[in-house]
Amino acid sequence: MIATVTTAEVADLLAKAADHIEAVGFCKKYLYSVRQAEAGIALSKCEVDVIGAINMAVHGTPRHVGGDPLTHAAEKAVEARIDAPSLAAWCDYRGNGKAKAIALLRDTAASLTAGVAA
Repeated sequence: MIATVTTAEVADLLAKAADHIEAVGFCKKYLYSVRQAEAGIALSKCEVDVIGAINMAVHGTPRHVGGDPLTHAAEKAVEARIDAPSLAAWCDYRGNGKAKAIALLRDTAASLTAGVAA
């Protein structure tokens, strides 16, 4: 059975991912700050990239758990709004930091919500 994901669910998830980055911070090069994790900080408190934040919002861990259609739909919605070969590459681009990551997630959520209301 294939689970159906609604636009509203994706928008809500992206807002939660933005909230998570706002709370813990943003990192580049990986799903979460390995440096912080190695220092003993819980993964749920480590800085994350956009994909790590999406994973946190769905699974409660920034790591890939795999197979969730909501995670896939959220990543695809965000990827449709960027000019980069992938979301991971976008996170690593110079100049893309915490504020831009939060804005990307919130703007994508808002555009999805506006599409539902239309």
